Amino acid sequence: MSCKRGEERMALDIIKDIVDAEARAEEMIKNAEAEAASLKAEAEKKGASILAEAKQKGKEELNAAADAAVKESSQAVEKIAEQAELNCRKIREEASVKKEEAIKAVMRKVVGTDGNS
Repeated sequence: MSCKRGEERMALDIIKDIVDAEARAEEMIKNAEAEAASLKAEAEKKGASILAEAKQKGKEELNAAADAAVKESSQAVEKIAEQAELNCRKIREEASVKKEEAIKAVMRKVVGTDGNS
């Protein structure tokens, strides 16, 4: 009978080893799942950070482009304004000359060609 008890003891030891192995495997699975969840959370955080940086960079580039466009257009507006001022001055001078000529022509008609009535 002692042989039978030895076999039972061996069977119990094997069952115990199997239960222990299953418990270790379960613990390993839990640890792996926790690590995977941690890695996923870290990846999501990094992704959000990269996205925020890209948005900020895009805003900065857009603002820089807008500033450059405003500067460029203000220079163009300044040139146009200068040219418009020159054109207005020229028109005023021409109008002044024509006004004097018109006054003289009216005076000749009204007063006479020699300036006497």
